[in-house]
Amino acid sequence: MNVYMTRQPIFDRDGSVFAYELLYRINGETTAHNVISEDAPPAETVLGLDVKDIVGGARAYINFASDLLVRGEARNISPEKIVVEVLEKQLDDELVLNEIQYLKERGYLIALAGAGQSDAISELLSNCDLVRIDIKQPQKTVENTAYVCRYSNKLMLAENVETQSDLEYAKKLGCTYMRGYYFAHPFSNAESNIQPLPVNLMGTMQLMASPEPEIKDIVNVMSRDTAMCQRILRLINSVYFGVSSKVSSINQAILILGLDYLREWVYLMGMQKISQNDNMELMKLALLLAKFSRGLSELIPAAGNQGEAFYLMGLLSMMVFSGERFLAQALDEFPLTNDIKKGLLRRGGMYSDVFEMALFYSDGEWEEFDNIAAKYRLDTDEVSELFAECIREIEKLNMA
Repeated sequence: MNVYMTRQPIFDRDGSVFAYELLYRINGETTAHNVISEDAPPAETVLGLDVKDIVGGARAYINFASDLLVRGEARNISPEKIVVEVLEKQLDDELVLNEIQYLKERGYLIALAGAGQSDAISELLSNCDLVRIDIKQPQKTVENTAYVCRYSNKLMLAENVETQSDLEYAKKLGCTYMRGYYFAHPFSNAESNIQPLPVNLMGTMQLMASPEPEIKDIVNVMSRDTAMCQRILRLINSVYFGVSSKVSSINQAILILGLDYLREWVYLMGMQKISQNDNMELMKLALLLAKFSRGLSELIPAAGNQGEAFYLMGLLSMMVFSGERFLAQALDEFPLTNDIKKGLLRRGGMYSDVFEMALFYSDGEWEEFDNIAAKYRLDTDEVSELFAECIREIEKLNMA
């Protein structure tokens, strides 16, 4: 079955991830409002993965087609791991309405979408806990809906938050949750310059850029930076690496990680430092794009044995989200090949194609993805399985 799947984060007012909305394309067709249709895999799994593998400690935000709701598919996921979204028009079906009431009584969080245009919104609210509001609708409609929600003590999710002013508007309306382009790709101030890399971090990068780096030299430089040491020890002791006993020395951590992984991890830390951005979700997205870019390159024979270069390109995607001016400045801080630089700048060639495919797929822009994938004759089932596996891997990491 040709199934594309990605996820989009939903944040709370403090910027923490509350849930991931799961987006689908089944057999080449993206369903309306990203509804999981009758053709989708079973609700408790997506491409063979348990839901908790896809969303980690957050909830899965899912809109089911009416037939799946009536069949009780939402019940296959525990109440604390899911938000069940229903469209206003679905509640016209008595069987769907009965199932929603059943779920609500058993502790499931029910979200309502498409209520902004309804004249009977007060009646609709009795069947939900959360209302999804598109803040790009006419202002009067948005504010009337928000007023009724506040009066009825219903939570609100602001949709299409694209700018800082949108975020402030959503908070003013009383929205508890938000999603939109602003959170997926938070841009730096266009007038700001990048921050120089800390001396110890730059020294570590320079050592690892040499043909045959000495571990003792790397340990010596890294040991001068307490924060860097603490983070690498948290990383190595995460579930992802499965070490049997706690690692407490930097030398041992580096031996377990290996120089290739350490190099990529240090680049990510460097990107955080120069951008002054500690957005955990953005870090996870960078790691996802890194793993996915490497995997895509391995599906392209012409890419050769350059998987780690594609990985590094994806890892540095954080720079792309900060705008072209910032990107051009930041590239000068890192010792990168011309191929990687061209890829990040999207100036054509295989690296650029792979990077754009990774971005398009993760954003759910699957038609654009297909246009490039066709050039390399990629198998869509392999791609979808690869992406799901990349998500599963990053959810194992302790990135705090």
